[in-house]
Amino acid sequence: MIYLEYSFNENDNRNSSRQILENIVFGMAENHYKKNDLIIDRSDNGKPYFKNCDNLYFNGTHSSDLFAVIMSDENNVGIDAEKIRKRDYLSIAREYFYENECKYLESSLKLEIDFFTIWTLKESYIKMLGKTIFDIKNSIEIDLTERIIKKADNLFFSSFILDDSYIVSLCYDMKDKKEDDIILKLMDFNLNLLFSYPYLPNIDIDI
Repeated sequence: MIYLEYSFNENDNRNSSRQILENIVFGMAENHYKKNDLIIDRSDNGKPYFKNCDNLYFNGTHSSDLFAVIMSDENNVGIDAEKIRKRDYLSIAREYFYENECKYLESSLKLEIDFFTIWTLKESYIKMLGKTIFDIKNSIEIDLTERIIKKADNLFFSSFILDDSYIVSLCYDMKDKKEDDIILKLMDFNLNLLFSYPYLPNIDIDI
C-alpha cells in the first residue's frame, strides 16, 4: 500500500514549509500505521527518514502552496510536485534531459504538461534514492510516446495533474511486487492520472 496525501498552505519561509510537511508526515504515520513519537532525521544529501523507525518510508515535496507526502511500510518511495508555470522549457531540457526527451518536447502540443511530467518523474526518482538535483542528467529516460521509462528496473512510477495547476509524480521501489500489489491510496478524486509505468496502479480513494 502506498499513501499519497496533500494540502494547500500559505508559507513564508523554508522553516515553515518544512514544518507543514512534517505535520503531514506525522499525521499519516499515526493515522495509517498507528506510529507516534517518531523522530525525523536527514541524510547527508538532505533526504528525510525516521530515525527511530526503519520500516516506514516517506518523502515529501512542495511547490508554491502545495504540500504533498508519500508513505509506505513496504519499500522506498520518492515524490515531486511542480506548479505549472512559464519557464524556458527547452533550454532547461537541453541542459538536463536526454536527446530523445528534448526532441519529444520540441514537437509537443502540450509543452508545459509534458515538460513537468518528465521533470517530476526524474526528480521523484532521485529523491527516492536520496540524490540531488545534479543527478537528474544521468537518471531515468522517459519516453512519453511509447509510455515507457528506461533504466527503471523494478521501479513503479505515476504522474498526476492536480486542479489543472500542478504535476505530481511518484516513484516506488517495487522489488518483488507484482501488478496487483501496487495499491495507491488517495485522499480524493482531484488527482487525475497522466502517466504510469510499468503498470496502472490500483487506486483506492479514501473518502
